[in-house]
Amino acid sequence: KQWYQRRVRGDPEYSDVKLIQNIMFMNEVDAFVKEIKGSYNIPMVVCGDFNSTPDSAVIEFLLKSQISTEHSEFHGFKYHGFLKKANGECLGNKNGTKHFKHNFKLKSCYGEDTLAHLKYTNYTYDFKGILDHILHSKDSLRTLGVLGGINEAWMVKNKVIGCPNVHYPSDHLPIVAELELTNSNSR
Repeated sequence: KQWYQRRVRGDPEYSDVKLIQNIMFMNEVDAFVKEIKGSYNIPMVVCGDFNSTPDSAVIEFLLKSQISTEHSEFHGFKYHGFLKKANGECLGNKNGTKHFKHNFKLKSCYGEDTLAHLKYTNYTYDFKGILDHILHSKDSLRTLGVLGGINEAWMVKNKVIGCPNVHYPSDHLPIVAELELTNSNSR
């Protein structure tokens, strides 16, 4: 019943900033979980506007639990010294390459099959794509269902070329997931 919130901001050109924000966020979640639970086997939902598409380094980091310090979305900047000073050790070493890491096994509620039906969560005049995500613990939660995307024919019929507008008060469209607790030992 604990709640933790962090706002991620970012311009599409600053993918390194969004990636660092999420590395720092997961490091803070790690410290919080260690303090209250002492175990990483907990039901956890990480959701919101990440300002990052499904193929971005941010989502790769969250889903794979690590990202190379040499990833192209760092744009050649070396952040490991800064992160070590700011948040303690969050580096791992895999095959001689340094990686930023987190200790959670996360899965997207919107998998490959459902992403085919969800074309956008952000619908503006100059950008239409998926920026909002719902991720959850792989081992203790299971996705039962998700809200599908807005019908594109409806958007065309109602001459919606971007949001916000009279039909949608935000540039982000809603996403919803129904989850089920699968591991009673993680409560």
